Amino acid sequence: MRDSRGTTLVELLVVLALLSIMILVAADLVVHSVRLLGATGRSVRNPILVHVTNRLRNDVQEAAAVANPDTVWSEDPLVLATRARGAVRIGVADGNLVRWTVAPGSGTVEERVLLRGVTSWWWRSPVTGVVDLNIGYLVNPSPERRVSRDPCYGLERRKENLRFAIRGSGGGRRW
Repeated sequence: MRDSRGTTLVELLVVLALLSIMILVAADLVVHSVRLLGATGRSVRNPILVHVTNRLRNDVQEAAAVANPDTVWSEDPLVLATRARGAVRIGVADGNLVRWTVAPGSGTVEERVLLRGVTSWWWRSPVTGVVDLNIGYLVNPSPERRVSRDPCYGLERRKENLRFAIRGSGGGRRW
């Protein structure tokens, strides 16, 4: 009978395979947590932008369709047809991102400024049911940068690229 004091090559390969699987799972968790940390940091630095992106997402997802679909990037206002036969228009006016709500039938318009200091506004609908948004805006520098607080001095330019899907009639087979 043979004396078995060591490990075989097969046993070492099995252990190595198990370790590599565990490392891959851990690496995936680290990547996910870094992305989550970045999103949390952005929302803490600019909570107004979080509110604006949530409003835009809700408007697009609740819309029945894009009333003026365009597959190329456009600076014109985005017009979304609502299920109640009204419309929501989103565009830039005087450096502000503005949301106009048009009531069905009466044509009454409600205007609300979503974001001030907008430097660029682009949108497109590359395929039916999808809307891409690109918003450029100015933000105040962080306090640790120690720059002058005079108006328009040291403002940072940032861009947000967003992609939303239209849910259509909501609760249907598409979702």
